[in-house]
Amino acid sequence: MLCPECQSAAPGGSICPRCGSRVPEREIFGGQGGHYLAVLSGLSVVLFAAFSLIVGKKLGFAAAFRAFYGSNWFWVCLIISLLPMGIGFYYWLLLRDEEITVTDEGISRRSHWGHEAMTWSDVEAFVRQPILFRQTRLGRIAGLSRFFTQRKIVAKLPAIRYELVSRPDANGQRTMMSLEPGTIDAMDWLLKIIEERIGPPREA
Repeated sequence: MLCPECQSAAPGGSICPRCGSRVPEREIFGGQGGHYLAVLSGLSVVLFAAFSLIVGKKLGFAAAFRAFYGSNWFWVCLIISLLPMGIGFYYWLLLRDEEITVTDEGISRRSHWGHEAMTWSDVEAFVRQPILFRQTRLGRIAGLSRFFTQRKIVAKLPAIRYELVSRPDANGQRTMMSLEPGTIDAMDWLLKIIEERIGPPREA
């Protein structure tokens, strides 16, 4: 595992020999569903405020309240404004079970798409490849993960997917764990922990 304070390698649950902090026995990473819900809810608020401002400037706010907010147009604008929030809620539901757990022994993943587990000794390859957001499980919506993350308005290009590939089992089958952009929170720290165990990824 890695010490969260100085990023030195040490066994999980031990005291870091460099800074004296306790190294966690396991690191747990959640999904980014809450992030999508927050960003898209903010967009809903902006849309509704924009509709209100446009109508208020044209009719005057007092007249707009009487004429617009009591009409069917108000409900049309409200529904349009709430659409992004509804989409955000859907992706929150999709990613609320997303959880990756890393220990000294291996890595496991629980998600909407199923459960996966792999020991470090079983990992044969760690691959890094550029992809398009529409190729991810979330589709193009994963591009929103770039906004308001890590105190940056827009993250760096390109989108990168990481894949952990196991050695073949007795039946010749391999397990592949895909770490996609837009699904996992604190991806940079997760990648550092993985690299400490099995080294840097190779390019696909």
